[in-house]
Amino acid sequence: WLRDRQRLLQITDKKVKYYVNKGQCRCKILINGTLQIEKVMKEDSGKYTVMVYQQDGKLKAVEDTMLIVQGERNHLRRACPFSSFSEPVPQPILSAECVNKTVAVKCEVKQ
Repeated sequence: WLRDRQRLLQITDKKVKYYVNKGQCRCKILINGTLQIEKVMKEDSGKYTVMVYQQDGKLKAVEDTMLIVQGERNHLRRACPFSSFSEPVPQPILSAECVNKTVAVKCEVKQ
């Protein structure tokens, strides 16, 4: 996986190799090759590229995906009805829409 042409990580024979600091990336790769980003922030926006190789090392596929994170973390804190995040919140409702290889994800909490 790459973000804006910078290598993030790769998986080969179920072994993960990081090319960036794990803490800064906040990302991991699942066994099926899926990239998972924890605590997504606006700075995570960019073009993500996955490259898949065959067992013999030949390139099998390349796919680009644009990730656009909107909103500011501080803005969300001010909008939160709770005084702190240590209190439980209702189950969030996640929705995603994919148009022309661009995915829009929305997280809502109804109360």
